[in-house]
Amino acid sequence: MRSPRNRLETACRVAAFGLLGWLLGGSFFASSNRRTERATAENVSSHLEPWTRAPATTAIHVELPVVPDAWIVDWLAALRHSNHRVSWSGSPPAVVLATEPVSDPEGGVRIDVAAPTGTTLVVRDEGSVIDSTRVGTLGATLVTPIVIGAVTATIGAQHATAVPVDSAPVRSVVVIGGAGWEGKFIVSALEDRGWPVTARFSVAPNVDVTQGNAVAIDTAAVSAVIAVDTSIRSQAAVLERFVRSGGGLILAGSAAQSATLRALAPGVVGARTRPTVHPSDTMRLGSTGFYPVTSLNTGGVPLDRRADGVVLAARRVGAGRVLQVGYDDSWRWRMAGAPGSERAHREWWSRLVASVAYVPTSRPRTSSDVASAAPLARMVDRLGPAQTVQEPDADRPPIDRRLLLAMILLLLVVEWGSRRLRGLR
Repeated sequence: MRSPRNRLETACRVAAFGLLGWLLGGSFFASSNRRTERATAENVSSHLEPWTRAPATTAIHVELPVVPDAWIVDWLAALRHSNHRVSWSGSPPAVVLATEPVSDPEGGVRIDVAAPTGTTLVVRDEGSVIDSTRVGTLGATLVTPIVIGAVTATIGAQHATAVPVDSAPVRSVVVIGGAGWEGKFIVSALEDRGWPVTARFSVAPNVDVTQGNAVAIDTAAVSAVIAVDTSIRSQAAVLERFVRSGGGLILAGSAAQSATLRALAPGVVGARTRPTVHPSDTMRLGSTGFYPVTSLNTGGVPLDRRADGVVLAARRVGAGRVLQVGYDDSWRWRMAGAPGSERAHREWWSRLVASVAYVPTSRPRTSSDVASAAPLARMVDRLGPAQTVQEPDADRPPIDRRLLLAMILLLLVVEWGSRRLRGLR
């Protein structure tokens, strides 16, 4: 049976070798005890250079109520890859900015911003403030005829910047349908706006009247196709290939009733509603009859509702877009004679075409464009998510190695002394 003295000697030997192993392991692997350096968004730039020269065991934590400049995020990411433990905390607003050229003969830029609901948004370019608005549930969209330099969206102290791409080239619009007032004035409105239009109207069975140079329905030459009525049904296969390749299609009036086009239409068309009679002589588009969308197909989105049903609906098919317009006599709006009715009719149809028109990519977006347009998303990708809880021992000072060596020597001396007292060597 082992005596208590034997147990003491064994315990001292095991403890001494355990402490020695801990010291050896610490020389090969970085200690988990790190000294934490802290900074804020206001002074982080002045700390970057000293942090670069600091030991790898130095932990870095930055308090960021807003996302700093991209070069600061890149520097912090480089420190993180150099074995520094880099963390951040705070709640910067999630802002994403996108700019796209409007496919319109008069040009323009559409600015889309995603930001927290209810926040105040200010959009400006390098010339002046463009507009300000309150962000809704689905974000905010602005259209401006001209932009000077880069566009900046500001939510509080957070900024997102995007550089608009070149203006979108305008290609032909093809209008197909039976001869009538609606098709005639759609063509007139688009031509007055500056769109190159090719029209094909049916005046009798197997007898068509064409306007402009005949072009194949292909994205190489055509931006969008407008179907005035169901006479487009013979082109269903060509239209589906055109839309799936990125082209735009507008189904006006009864055009969506064609069985061959139902697979492309945003919804199912119901019976035509009767126009609402107004005592005023001022004609309004909202007072005309229309073909309502009674039910939406998969992916269909309602854009405009009236008491009698959905009058505008859209759907993405492949790479293209399809817009369903219930109105089949918008020409009455133009011919009403009210002040500005002709201009309003022209701009309305131009906006519809621009919303679906095929726009070829003019310039690929670079990584720097994405970094400026979505600052928070990029910072999370580079530095990881926010960390509000630090490790419990993150600020604990490391144990002095001299103390560990003294403890090892003490344990060995105790063991040696105990063995000498028993007469052992």
